[in-house]
Amino acid sequence: MKIVLSIFTVGLLFMIPALAEEMDDVTEAVETYFTSLNAGDVDGWIELFAEGHTTFAGGGGMLEKEDSLEEQRRVRQAGVDTGLARNLAGRHIEVRIYGMTAVATNYVVGTLTVPGGTPQPILRRRTAVLVKQGDRWQIVHRHISSLRL
Repeated sequence: MKIVLSIFTVGLLFMIPALAEEMDDVTEAVETYFTSLNAGDVDGWIELFAEGHTTFAGGGGMLEKEDSLEEQRRVRQAGVDTGLARNLAGRHIEVRIYGMTAVATNYVVGTLTVPGGTPQPILRRRTAVLVKQGDRWQIVHRHISSLRL
């Protein structure tokens, strides 16, 4: 029994740094999500998503399935080209790892400015489900909803 417990303890010591590194990688993906959105970096933003990802958007509509990253890139780029501006940040980011799957939750705060408009305040909740594909964490689903205080 002591041998089994010793092996388990040693194994746990090797797993803790690896898990912390994975959590850091997922947190970095969440932060890159906002950095690329704010900078109008459509390619950087699209790289975070897996083909076929789904979204419950903040407007409360039906499930959106994105079969084509190229189509989503075109739509996002059109918004950037017209002058849509975002100044958003993820706050209170929490990450949980379940094998090769991660769940990241955070609040979204900041402003969204449509071309020719004034900045509109944004306060939302966001959950993203990510899957590790190769050496990258990619979003397979996200749920965005308004936060009411």
